Amino acid sequence: MRANAQTNAPVMGPGRGATLASHGPWTSSRPGRLSYLAFRTATREGPWIPRVIEGRVPREISGALYRNGPGQKETFDVPLGHFFDGDAYLTAIRFDEGRVSGVSRFVATSERIHEQKYRQMRYHEFGTRCPGRALGFKNPPNVNVFAMAGGHFALSEGAPPVQFEPETLACQGARDFGGSWPARTTFTAHPKRDPATGDVYAYGLTMALSPELVLARLPAGETAFQTFARVRVGNFYPVHDFMITKTYVILALPPVYINMWGMLRGRSCIAKNIVAERGKPLRIIVARKDGQGQAVIVESEPASMIFHHCNAVESADGNTIRLISMETDASAFQMLGGWGGAAGLEQPRSQMTEFVIDLKSRSLSRAALTENGPIEFPAIDNRQLGRKMGAIYALRTLDATDDPLAFDTLMAWDGAHLREVRARRGQVFGEAVALVDRTGRSWISHLGYDSEADETFLDIRAPEGLDLVARIRFGFRIPLGFHGCFAPSADALLA
Repeated sequence: MRANAQTNAPVMGPGRGATLASHGPWTSSRPGRLSYLAFRTATREGPWIPRVIEGRVPREISGALYRNGPGQKETFDVPLGHFFDGDAYLTAIRFDEGRVSGVSRFVATSERIHEQKYRQMRYHEFGTRCPGRALGFKNPPNVNVFAMAGGHFALSEGAPPVQFEPETLACQGARDFGGSWPARTTFTAHPKRDPATGDVYAYGLTMALSPELVLARLPAGETAFQTFARVRVGNFYPVHDFMITKTYVILALPPVYINMWGMLRGRSCIAKNIVAERGKPLRIIVARKDGQGQAVIVESEPASMIFHHCNAVESADGNTIRLISMETDASAFQMLGGWGGAAGLEQPRSQMTEFVIDLKSRSLSRAALTENGPIEFPAIDNRQLGRKMGAIYALRTLDATDDPLAFDTLMAWDGAHLREVRARRGQVFGEAVALVDRTGRSWISHLGYDSEADETFLDIRAPEGLDLVARIRFGFRIPLGFHGCFAPSADALLA
């Protein structure tokens, strides 16, 4: 045991959490690319204390940073080949007067418990087919973390939210919010909380022959959702994110869909049943948050995918919306599907795009704000969501031409100036999350992976120039994961 030079707290390094047996053998056939090393299988569960803190964590930061992502890339003897595959693995990093501690844990869904009991893969993953007789399809809640309806939830795209206990991260089961969420309807991995009202907005797609897009509101302090709009969309589109403004909800339907019949008939994984709609445009749907009137649908060419939006604001008269999104081409699906293989990966075309939507004429204009290299995982200070177009933070890949997911650059764009911080060779950065301290100041945090030390770290940076304030070295490795959120105090996520 050592003492942390910054806090005098005991440092257990990688030893305090329980060590896990590997889900499967690590073999030379698995890719050695940096992004694979950064996202590979977790080896520990339980509480931990970081190995060392370089610099000083601002004492005003108080609360917990929650992170979520796939926790394994092997299910016993079966390699998981898709970037989205793997059971959900949560981490909570707690801040208290400059001290830092953490806890990490797999989400013990019924599917995970079953596979652990029989020590074999029993369900199809998003991109990996079960080699034996499958019991069904698995939708692990491995994408995001959000608090609503008095609880904390791990989220996926195709299954109900899974509640967990915020201190221990123990799984408490799937929830339908007292039956208020429609049956056989997906639930978004990216709910939005209106910073002015506290209301939570969410969407889902009905699992039907002719799917509908369901839009719903969870009023602040309540536990039941209220559906305010339904839009028939024709196919089962993989809509990953959406945006809100003062008056509107905005979604983008990509020109690809999931062939549900083909998936069920062939008992194959979702990724094998993604179908491109040749010649179809990107469609942007705008609906009023009060449920009044019909949704407006605007088409955009050239066709593209949008996994994540940055922010949106509306004009004073409500007739125009300025939407900034991360736009990529459909080859991103091939890149994500081939991520678990040994071959190099082709970089999809991607950029940060500004859409200006005219609701009266049902038209739009568009302009590229960035170019040269993959860009993804945008983040903002959520106090500005839908109300103010402030700084946008995002990850870029500039050096690794054959590894688009080895994000080596953190950027900040405020509409006039672009600032960038590059990772050292052998390091990769994770998604930025704003930490709001007790004084109301925002700090920018992001996970990172150092391949030389085979270690995860958390950086805390000043938002203005992205100057490094503190680096928290864990002393062990967790998968970088996808998304997360910050709870400014022990119970601040409870709505």
